Amino acid sequence: MAQDLRSYLDLIRRNKPEDLLAISREVDPAYEITAIAAKFDQEAKRRPILLFEKVRGSKFPVLTNLHASRARLALAMGVEPQEMQRAYLRAMEKPIPPKIVSKAPVKDVILTGDRVNLLDLPQIVHHERDAGPYLTAAISFAKEPTADTWNCAYNRLMIKGRNTTSIHLTLAKHLWEFYRIAEARGEALPVAFAIGAHPAIALGCLAIGSIDEDERAIMGGLLGEPLELVRCETSELLVPAHAEMVLEAEILPHERTPEGPFGEFTGYSLGERQRQVVRVRAITHRRDAIFQDISVGHLDHMMLSTTPIEANIYRAVRAMVPSVKAVRVPAPFTCYVAIEQRAPGQGKNAILAVLGADLYMKRVVVVDHDVDIFTDRAVNWAIATRCQPDRDITIVTNARGSDLDPSTKEDGYTAKWGVDATAKPSLEAYTPRHRIPKEVWQRLNLKDFLP
Repeated sequence: MAQDLRSYLDLIRRNKPEDLLAISREVDPAYEITAIAAKFDQEAKRRPILLFEKVRGSKFPVLTNLHASRARLALAMGVEPQEMQRAYLRAMEKPIPPKIVSKAPVKDVILTGDRVNLLDLPQIVHHERDAGPYLTAAISFAKEPTADTWNCAYNRLMIKGRNTTSIHLTLAKHLWEFYRIAEARGEALPVAFAIGAHPAIALGCLAIGSIDEDERAIMGGLLGEPLELVRCETSELLVPAHAEMVLEAEILPHERTPEGPFGEFTGYSLGERQRQVVRVRAITHRRDAIFQDISVGHLDHMMLSTTPIEANIYRAVRAMVPSVKAVRVPAPFTCYVAIEQRAPGQGKNAILAVLGADLYMKRVVVVDHDVDIFTDRAVNWAIATRCQPDRDITIVTNARGSDLDPSTKEDGYTAKWGVDATAKPSLEAYTPRHRIPKEVWQRLNLKDFLP
């Protein structure tokens, strides 16, 4: 499988040409890029990939809304949409280690020293309360300072100057842990950010697992071949050889800078906080590089993150409840799980497995396998008819959650809760549901009753 963004765009042109829209009219990177994507979704009920060919103040075209379609993400994985979770689980269970190459398109242009200038990039401001321009599609590549352990993730970067950004490191996540180790040693943490990646690479970087699980190998599993990596110019880090652009940088020890407000995936603009400082040491890119943006809080963002989260949670629940049937993440911090309950207590076990598998997860609803968790009405029906609050609601206090949750008391210190909406003691012994006789259902054809 091709590993570059533009080969994927060619695939879209061949298979879904209506899904790619090039806009030749000049746009202002302050608000207009996000606004146009949002208007397509809300007013036209369309979610095309948008390629802005002329962006005021920058020579780089901007691509956004790439991930705003489940079908497009499935195409990037080479499967049908209904096969995405199984394909992702296969990549997690059978990862393919990366390989190092000596030459790479991302090295067409190499800028170091005084030639590094983040202000040459599109200065995209997404929402009206944002404190400034942000890089939202930057995939971080980093190595633990004292071990051969690698991590990839998405991290928002607020542009602060020609070679400086802030970075949002989620407390207790893996990159934060790497930085904590480096800072305790009085060292900067080398990090590189890839911008403009094949969607399979984007999906792989969001895999959630143990700290020693290599997301680069999961990317390979999704691609069906080893991810090709090339060595950085200013560090020993390895980055995707076919990315559009790479920022080679380091996170400085014991330095903080004001960051935010920024409109996050929760739908809220969280206020200013002190964050770590990134110094960019080099920029490498393709000769005609495309700059990628993600509209945070919109479908481009939400759809991308959902598949890896659901696959990881499914894996975690399956270890505790082997008869799990489906997992869905319908909203921030929320998870629905369908199980075929074969022993008392499995509903609660599923709740505990979800809360232990994902730091961000705060609300879990577990239902029986006869409930369609992809229909909110069906889930609400199960809560209403199979749940007693004093018996079936579990509350966990004083837990670590998301520092982006505006309802938390202090930076992610939160409570979590689960609802066991399964039939008790078992579905077979529960009050039977009313049904239409099967033979009547199969005999009737609506066409016979239409004018």
